[in-house]
Amino acid sequence: MLEALGTALLSYIGTTSDYFVVLLLVFGMYRGRLARPVFAGAYVGNLILIAVSLIIADVLKLIPEEWILGLLGFIPIFMGIKGLFSHQDEGEDAAKKLSKTNSKKVFSSVVLITVAGCGADNMAMYIPFFANTSATYVPAILVLFLVVLSIIIFSAYYLTLLPPVHVFFEKFGEMSRSIIYIALGCYVLYDAGTISHFISMI
Repeated sequence: MLEALGTALLSYIGTTSDYFVVLLLVFGMYRGRLARPVFAGAYVGNLILIAVSLIIADVLKLIPEEWILGLLGFIPIFMGIKGLFSHQDEGEDAAKKLSKTNSKKVFSSVVLITVAGCGADNMAMYIPFFANTSATYVPAILVLFLVVLSIIIFSAYYLTLLPPVHVFFEKFGEMSRSIIYIALGCYVLYDAGTISHFISMI
């Protein structure tokens, strides 16, 4: 149980490094009364990503051999390696989209940015993790995700005016996320017995 929660915590923190920068940009543009739909949009967008990942993971659990599920570990490894060599900036992409957004559509815009901008990366992390995690642990993991997401959202809101926060995540956010992706992918390969399966074939 503790191992599953620890892995869940690490994986979720890994997916929120770039999203934290996005939230800083969003809250920088929409404060006061307009910050409320930002909060709501962030929660709903993440809920959609987790729900879809859980559904896909449940379907994949129908595969009889556990080591086959471990092959999903290559997805976050690939995303992590890709992130180390990628020059794409999710924060800049979000800023461009928000600059063209009507303030009345803040909620839907934040949901869209969360799902479209962070969806591929986050689901690449969630699906392998949930597919290799016992269903009995899922409720506790979801509570943990909610706590971490709340900390991320409220931290971004209150730290919006602190330039050092922007500088740190711009310099190290992508690298830290990529390293965590690779580490989780390796863990999935090991925990599902995929590595030992291939070793036994040699």
